[in-house]
Amino acid sequence: MSVKLSQFAKCFISSLVSAFLDFLIFYLVNKCLSITASTVIARIASTTVNFLINKFWAFESDRNFFRESIPFAVLFVCKMAASAALVNFFHSILSETPVPTIVIKICVDGTLFFVSYVIQKKFIFVKS
Repeated sequence: MSVKLSQFAKCFISSLVSAFLDFLIFYLVNKCLSITASTVIARIASTTVNFLINKFWAFESDRNFFRESIPFAVLFVCKMAASAALVNFFHSILSETPVPTIVIKICVDGTLFFVSYVIQKKFIFVKS
């Protein structure tokens, strides 16, 4: 029996795999480095995996690799900056509470996922 997944479901699974990698690397690196440095290192690794899974599986794109990778890289930089800024912002607001930084990061990056999906579908992995 074969289950056909929707494009959104595939993108969601791709994001879960990438998010797991992102959170794991962030958690490990954040023990030694700042929130911003941890975000950058984790995001580079997870975004590379995310791009490849999305291109070849979620969106099944046959368009030119570089034609898609450049706008994806721009999206990556914007998401990374937004994630770092928002995690830092909410961390400073909630610093007197017991809310762990990783919980803030999960909330911020979960929200950024939906924005990213729409941008990828409408502007990056557009069917030829």
